[in-house]
This record gives sequence, C-alpha cells and structure tokens, in this order.
Amino acid sequence: MRIKIEYDSCWQTSFLGDDTKKPISAKMKNKHNTHASSGYMQKFIATSGTKGEKLSIITKSTVLGVLCRLIGEQRKLYQIQESESYYFADIENNISFEIGRNSEAVSELMYLTNKSDDRCAQSNFLGVLSNDNAWFFSKESPLLWSVLFLGKEQLLDFILQEKSCPLIIPNSLPKEIRARVSDITDTKQKHGAMLRSKDDLLKTKQMEIDKQKKAYFNYQEKIEKSPAKTEKLREKNQEKLKLLERALQVLNDEYHVINMDKVIDLFDQKLKDATRFLSSKYPDSKNLGEEYLKAGIAYPYRIYPAALYLQAERLLNEGGEIDFVKNDKGIIQIKGFSKRGFNGVRDWLNSMTGGRKKSVGSPCIIQKQSGCLEINLNIDKERAEKIETMIENAGVSSFYLGKKGLAYVSDIDTSPRRC
Repeated sequence: MRIKIEYDSCWQTSFLGDDTKKPISAKMKNKHNTHASSGYMQKFIATSGTKGEKLSIITKSTVLGVLCRLIGEQRKLYQIQESESYYFADIENNISFEIGRNSEAVSELMYLTNKSDDRCAQSNFLGVLSNDNAWFFSKESPLLWSVLFLGKEQLLDFILQEKSCPLIIPNSLPKEIRARVSDITDTKQKHGAMLRSKDDLLKTKQMEIDKQKKAYFNYQEKIEKSPAKTEKLREKNQEKLKLLERALQVLNDEYHVINMDKVIDLFDQKLKDATRFLSSKYPDSKNLGEEYLKAGIAYPYRIYPAALYLQAERLLNEGGEIDFVKNDKGIIQIKGFSKRGFNGVRDWLNSMTGGRKKSVGSPCIIQKQSGCLEINLNIDKERAEKIETMIENAGVSSFYLGKKGLAYVSDIDTSPRRC
C-alpha cells in the first residue's frame, strides 16, 4: 500500500528539546508534552543569544503520527502507542517512507510572537503611563492613595471615622504604590501579616499550653515507668522535667498577660468594629458576615483595598476633584482593586496603558519544506483497503507536517508493495 502526501511551507524547525534530567513518569504524562521517540519531558529553548531553534526532520515517528492522524486519532503518539487500541502496533516494522527528490527547503528569518495572548502575567507591568494620568499625577492623587500607607491600627481608626484620611504622602508615583501593595499582600512580611482577634490569640496560646502539658506528662510517665538506674541519670531526668515545667509556666503566664492586657482589648474591639462595618457596607452573599474577619483572623490585603474605596467615597463627598475614580455609570471603580482584595498589576497599571503591547522575540531562522512524502506499508490488500476506508471515514482533509504549513493526502494506492 502507498499513501502519497503533498506538503507545502511546512516548518522543519523545532523550539522544543528533551530535558534528559526529567524523565516522563506515569503521573506526568497527562500534563507534559513529550517527543514520541523519547521518554523525557520537553522544554522550550530560548531563541536569544546563540539561538535555540534546531532542525526537526521527518522521521519514522512523524510518519506514524501522520498515519494515526489520518484514521482519526487525536491523542499524542506516545499515548497511542501505549494504549491497547494502537491500530498500527502489529505493522510498525512494515512501514517505511521516502521523501520526493523534488522537495525544496527555504530558510526564512522570522520574529515570533504570540498574538493570541493579550494579557501579560499577573505581576508584570509592560506599559508606559502618560504624564497627565490623574490617578497618579493629579493634585488629589496623593490623598487617594494615602490610606495604603497607614499603619494597621491607623487603618482601623480611619475605617471607623466618617472623614477622609488626612495623610498626604510625598508622592503617588506608581512604583511607590506598587511597592507598598507588594508589602501589604505578602502575608509572610510585617505589613501583610494577619490581624488577630483576642479570641484567636488566646486560642492559639491555649493550643501551645496543651501541647506543652502533654509533653510534660508524657515524659513524667516515661521516667516513672522506667526509673533511672544511676543517680546521675535520675538527676538528668529531673532536670529535663523541670525544664518542661518551666516552659509550661511561661506559656501560662503569656496566656494570662494576653487575657488581662487592656491594649489588646482595645485593638480587639477596633478590629471587630471595623470589619463588621466593612462587611455591612460591602457584603458578599457567599461569605455573609465573614467578608473581612473569619475565625478571628483578618488579612490586610482585604482591608486596605476596602479602605481605598472608602477614601474615594469620602473625598468625593467632601468635594474632592477625583471624578476620575468613577466609571461610565458614575460608580466608583478603582481598576485592579476590588472591595476585598488586589487583583494584580495586570488589571491595575496595564489597564491604564491600553493593555499589553505586542512584543516579539529574537529573530530566528525558520526552515520551510515543500515536496512529497510517500508512505509505504507492506501489508495485504484486505488490510490496505480497510485503512483506506478508515482514512475516508475520518475525513481529515489537511493537517500539519511539522509546525504550520499545509499537508494533504493526494493519492492512495492499495495494491501490495514491499518496503
């Protein structure tokens, strides 16, 4: 059987290579692409510097992939070959191919860009802001963004008062605000660390006490069941028991301090009042009553954005010239910030610059191949006619031979042939 395939302008260049340090495992096959002829993960090769493109010629694996595609298979070749339904499993060795003598290759210098991706990464800022952008360069902008620079207790005080924040920061440059937002949203850093109610502090401390108490009694039980045989060992056991007892006493003292500390009581009340006010002003049907304080814990990255909306509203009520915070419907909308969080630089700064600017990579050489591929199958006529019927039923009119370009079946001859 002979299948003749004509192809035109098919890329014979690959930007993928095998990472030999990361072999494909059964659990990873559904998540990673892999070359059909190897068992390693694929990785993209950079096209800068020494260039990463490499010639990717037509091979036996290419031919097997084409045959599978022609009979309607959509899976990757290595998935097909490992399945029980691999149609060509018994005749792989009877398949060969030839590339026509009239095949032509054309090299072309190209720039690659992904035109379908109009959104940059969540944390990237790729645009340029105009000098008359009111969000950052107006007289009122330092007032608007000032709430983001309040300390945590100052923030709670601002929420509970009815006036705008009077703090005026030195400037409202995007890089300064972005740095501050980064601090606020990092829960592992001081400014982004969670705000904890008194109940949560006491609960956490009680868990530490219970854990230490368990360690103390477990060790006491251990030395009673297996008494030391020497005086020196008995002294050592008693010393460790005293250390455990002292650690337990320290934790009990800390619990007592938290329970009696008036400063903690005051902060606890402010936290509850402020989060209760925000929850009533900006309710969420899915988390009603727990929008800002849940299980005694509140996060700055939720409270600061809500305070930013409060600041905008209060400035407008006080006659501030910040109409730029209103959208077309006259509603306050601060791009990149919701009333319960920060949506990322992509939705904040980039939206003010007209979206992501298309960028291209380094120039690279693309080799385009045109010609004829003849696939020969050394099989009997009955099997050949069955394959021909399967190809016709699948109705694959055209496909890629490599990446991009065009390829199609121009002729099928079912007469027996020897490879």
